[in-house]
Amino acid sequence: MKKGLFSVTFRSLGREEIIDYAKKAKLDSVLWGGDVHVPHGELGLAKKTAALSLESGLDTDVYASYYKLTDDGFDTVYDTAEALGSRTVRIWAGTKGTDAVAETERRELTERLKRAADAAKARDLTLAFEYHGGTLTDNAESALRLVREAERENVRLHWQPNQYRDFDFNVKALETVAPYVDAVHVFAWRGNEKFPLQTQEYEWKTYFDILEKHGKCSLAALEFVPVECLSDLLRDAETLDGLLR
Repeated sequence: MKKGLFSVTFRSLGREEIIDYAKKAKLDSVLWGGDVHVPHGELGLAKKTAALSLESGLDTDVYASYYKLTDDGFDTVYDTAEALGSRTVRIWAGTKGTDAVAETERRELTERLKRAADAAKARDLTLAFEYHGGTLTDNAESALRLVREAERENVRLHWQPNQYRDFDFNVKALETVAPYVDAVHVFAWRGNEKFPLQTQEYEWKTYFDILEKHGKCSLAALEFVPVECLSDLLRDAETLDGLLR
């Protein structure tokens, strides 16, 4: 499993600094965010970022876009992903949680997803949903339903534990969606507080065991550290490396 870093972990830093941090942490990739570091539609910047990353031995396989199913214009996002050299585009399942979406609206969003996935397939791109509150992937059952109803092999999931729920809840959630998970967002949060990753080694060892059983997840990406600094990244990257050995 590759080890990566979401660029939003260091939102205040420039691209060259993030690349330097990722190299020092002995990571394999940077997942460039579509909000600050590689905005949608800035193709020249995307190509330059890809070149800088690859020169440093870092892949750009995943574009962490902020495209939502409720948005129009996915072609611009796909253009940016291609310029960045990405094969997977992280997207968001709308702007409302499961409980706030009526069945008719859900069916409309699923149809939009099918069109987006077909357009992505024509470019040899995979779509991977952010597993997040306030969207249709705010729980395992809804996420599983969305991916299955899309009926497209290039629709997948990223997964992250819900920091507001307990360990058993997250284990059951991951077991539900694991066959569709391509990447996990690795962090140690309890509520809104961030902690060193080593404080949740047992939890993450369990999560990785579940993922290994299904053999589909290929990337573990660090996302946010307790303090936005190199030392915290180096410490958590070392912990992640140990977990994956």
